[in-house]
Amino acid sequence: MYGQTETGTVEDNAALSRIHALAPAVNGALSRIKQRAEHGHMDRCEASAKSLKKAIRNARLPKDYTEEANAAIDALMLQAFMKATSVAARAAIEAGLEDEIERRAMKIREARERLAGAIRYKAPRDFQRKCERMLETALFSGGIRAKGPTRAKPDYSAMEPQASA
Repeated sequence: MYGQTETGTVEDNAALSRIHALAPAVNGALSRIKQRAEHGHMDRCEASAKSLKKAIRNARLPKDYTEEANAAIDALMLQAFMKATSVAARAAIEAGLEDEIERRAMKIREARERLAGAIRYKAPRDFQRKCERMLETALFSGGIRAKGPTRAKPDYSAMEPQASA
């Protein structure tokens, strides 16, 4: 009985020392991920989150600390995916309004990829519905106006009579 508690305290002390040694690095990495998430930089966020999760797993930290850190990373990744989805959907709508069909299609595809990532990190159902509506709006915007004169709206400026002297 005495040996178990002493061994347990030695292991607890070792775990605490590992937490104290790695906590500043983990917190710094989390703040960098948060900054990137706020700006919607998905590539950097995913790479940072993946490497941080791997470092936490390899550090042999206590289970509760690891779960808490992973939950914080997942929350930040959800925020990043939601922001990136919103930015891409707005860009798709703007491209549709400017009649840039290729750019609109590219942004819609990007928004759908980001939305899939947000769903993977358990995005709220309300957010999913709003994004789908935004993407439908983007699909229906643009491609309607003709680029030049049409049969219904010919160019009358070229047909104006010349003023005689």
